[in-house]
Amino acid sequence: MKTSLKNKIALLSLLGVNLVNAQQNSLYNTYSLDPLQLNIAYAGAACTEANLHYRTQWLGLKDAPKVFQVNAHTALGKSNGLGLRVNSQSYGILNLLGATIGYSYKVKLSETNKLHLGVGVGFSQATLNGTKATVIDANDVTLNNNAKQTASGFDSEFGAMFIGSKLKAGVSVLHLYNSNPSFAGTSSYKTLPQLNTQVSYIFNKDRKFEVEPWLLSRYTINGNNILEAMVNVKYNKQFLLGAGYRSGYGMLVLLGAKFGNIRLGYSFDYGANKNATNLGSSHQIMLGFSMCRTPKPTLPAEEPTAAKEETVAPTPSVTDLDKKPEEPKKEEAVVKDEPKKEEPVKVEPVKEEPLKVEPVKVEPKPETVSPEDALVKMNKLAEEVLFEFNKSQLSEDELNKLDKLAAIMKSSPELKINVIGHSCNIGTKEVNDLLSIRRATYVRNELVKRGVNPKNIKRSIGVGAEKELYSNETEETKRKNRTVRFEGSN
Repeated sequence: MKTSLKNKIALLSLLGVNLVNAQQNSLYNTYSLDPLQLNIAYAGAACTEANLHYRTQWLGLKDAPKVFQVNAHTALGKSNGLGLRVNSQSYGILNLLGATIGYSYKVKLSETNKLHLGVGVGFSQATLNGTKATVIDANDVTLNNNAKQTASGFDSEFGAMFIGSKLKAGVSVLHLYNSNPSFAGTSSYKTLPQLNTQVSYIFNKDRKFEVEPWLLSRYTINGNNILEAMVNVKYNKQFLLGAGYRSGYGMLVLLGAKFGNIRLGYSFDYGANKNATNLGSSHQIMLGFSMCRTPKPTLPAEEPTAAKEETVAPTPSVTDLDKKPEEPKKEEAVVKDEPKKEEPVKVEPVKEEPLKVEPVKVEPKPETVSPEDALVKMNKLAEEVLFEFNKSQLSEDELNKLDKLAAIMKSSPELKINVIGHSCNIGTKEVNDLLSIRRATYVRNELVKRGVNPKNIKRSIGVGAEKELYSNETEETKRKNRTVRFEGSN
């Protein structure tokens, strides 16, 4: 089969060079930002997410492959997840479209460790546009019919993934069972099963700089094995820089950023290996959205207050309003014939007694404490103020400790503070951030109830688990991180 260079890539696929096709399904570099690309079992592991990917492959070649992918997944309750993956790929005159719906089930191993099992089913459709082919061989039945052919097929996959607070490890099989579409003539489009295994670990978790290395293997059944290593460095959980190497190909670079619920990613790989220098470079961009839904903590029920009995004056009726008010009766004057003689009144002098002036007792003013000393005392006492797991209210025993904190603040009228809420590292960042701000707000309100001037408490701040007070290694240290601290404010 002879064709122009324009259709060379498509014909390689049609002739059975399965490596080209198998790689196009999974050679993304942004899998650390969107693990659903590698494993359908990741569905429902995090907040509701939707990610859009666009990749241009091998820019040094004409009509190089272009891939567009949409991934979305969400959790259904505590144990189930639902995922969707849609791919659109073009190889010169060959266009591929596929969609997979996935389901995952989560098995809770511990408070922070879960095992996800997932399956996916979908369809694939291949379109061969022979009208755009430049054919020299007149005997080429596949392309020399000047027609546009379409063929559909079935696809399926399976995955399992362990997800812990720091470790992720998974295995998945793409195209586990599939029916490959075929066209008129002697050529057909064939996709071979591909086994993916990956492992990653986060060092310095919840610190300003997190380091996460990834190891990945893509093995095509009856084909070759592609090994890949990537190291990501994340700053303040917002900016990411990654670099790595893909065997038989070359260098990889990954950039990422997060702004609220929006995530951005860009990857670049360069064929530096001697077997891949003719493939040029590839670019990929990613746009992601997260729609996290966090449960609202249960607020304490307000204590019923006894209703005060009020005496209500009876409402006058209409007939009462029409009545004229009765005039007071005039007293009849008593006329006597002879007036009485008035006797003179004797006025006795009043004896003035000397005033007794008692000395005024001056109560001593309460001892004042400097703002610096008061702040140190408050943070020392705050070490004993601990919240229960996933709670933003204190028990009765813990509430009694706030009496001492309020007394310290009232002894230092010039002290102005911010209340800082903390949490342990169990759960997602969004849940921990919301939980910590509610703990800080709760403590502020309780201090005001105890007589602290609200003007002296400037802000309530939540830092989640990012600024851990103790290392989150044991259950005891996790418990100590569910607390508050105080900092000086202007």
